[in-house]
Amino acid sequence: MRDTLPFLQRLGLDEGTDARAIRRAYARELKLIDQERDSAGFQELREAYDTALQWAAWRDQQAAAQPEPAPAPPSDSEVPDYSMARTPVTLATTPATTTDAAPTPMPALEAGSEQTLTLEPPQASAAAVFAEFHHAMTQLAQQRHTHNTAEWQRLLQQSLNDDRLLNIDARIYFEAHIAHLLTGGWRPGHDVLFQAASKVFHWGEDRRRLRQLGQVGAHIDQAVTEQAMFERLPESDLMLHRAALALLRRGGEPTDYQLRGDLPYVDFLMQHFPAWMPMVVDVAVVEQWRARFNALPAPKKSWWPKLRFDISPRVGWVLAILLFNLLRMCWHDSEDKAPHTPGPSSYLPSAPSPAGVPGYQPLPEHIRQDIAARIPTLPLQLGPGQHRAELTITLDEQGKVYQLMLYGSSGSISYDEAVSKALRDYQPYPPETPRKFQVTFTPPTP
Repeated sequence: MRDTLPFLQRLGLDEGTDARAIRRAYARELKLIDQERDSAGFQELREAYDTALQWAAWRDQQAAAQPEPAPAPPSDSEVPDYSMARTPVTLATTPATTTDAAPTPMPALEAGSEQTLTLEPPQASAAAVFAEFHHAMTQLAQQRHTHNTAEWQRLLQQSLNDDRLLNIDARIYFEAHIAHLLTGGWRPGHDVLFQAASKVFHWGEDRRRLRQLGQVGAHIDQAVTEQAMFERLPESDLMLHRAALALLRRGGEPTDYQLRGDLPYVDFLMQHFPAWMPMVVDVAVVEQWRARFNALPAPKKSWWPKLRFDISPRVGWVLAILLFNLLRMCWHDSEDKAPHTPGPSSYLPSAPSPAGVPGYQPLPEHIRQDIAARIPTLPLQLGPGQHRAELTITLDEQGKVYQLMLYGSSGSISYDEAVSKALRDYQPYPPETPRKFQVTFTPPTP
């Protein structure tokens, strides 16, 4: 294969190949490439595939255009000698078969390979694959897998592996269909589809792919930038904004209390992320919220008008928990100063037991021990009583901490912060970790 053309050599083929073999070789080589890590190798394979198809079509066209060679003149040995007497013969009623009969038709395989040269246009192939993807996407949303990014990514990659998208132009048209779908208005699951498409098409890594999609590509490009900015917000702000987005996607009529508390966060997102928000929420629902908010009666004036707390309900809950923990620490300090020998029944738990938190599973013990080993040993001066940091954690699809809540303090702010840091640094969590779990850590006794 030393003298084989370079693009055929890349596909492991020789010059006797046909279009069908080229497509099969491309599909085989494509499975051996990690498109996310080896983009240069993938681009080289695509160029070799395109060049091989064009070369095969040109070769077949040249072969069809060449005229058939004229028959060679008969040799001297074949020229009949009419000077000699001949024996009369009787002509047969049917012509005898000779080896110089008309050529036999091409085998079925060759006829099939000729047929593959007349493919349907790339636009039609992309539209057909996209129609099947859209149908499967609708079924996926109905099966309550709306927020499973891995399922959406698998479905999208399955469509890209379709043989009808082996043509590079067809893949680009299919990508354009996905981009038009995302920019055409939110539907259930579009927020997760945007994340899956960004990974599969590498929108965040190779912005040149988006330029070939025109105005829709520019919209997607801006949305990718805005999503990256959103992910860089502080964790405390992300919790509040994500909760507001989830309430928008849930549908239904929010209460007046929810409108007053969450609409400011929605307005902030609409103002700072105008390209990304229409892809992850229904803008019509946002307008409905605003109309209802404007029709709400004015809030009642406080009997103490000089004190105004412009905080949301969620922030109020966080402040209430902090105030509760502060009072508990003051109570422990007062017990430290006044010597007291408590009885067996005076040790009250600092917070509800982990079993009392509904919807949260216990963290596997081997993971809890690994995290406990990462908590630094701090010089603590704790009063009598039970001291333990009790937390609930919610993970996202990648096994990273989506929400962390301290509902029971150990009595030491430094120890509570060390526990929270160890839980965050441990991510991503193993696949066997529950999506929502609770865990308790007890500070070491001196």
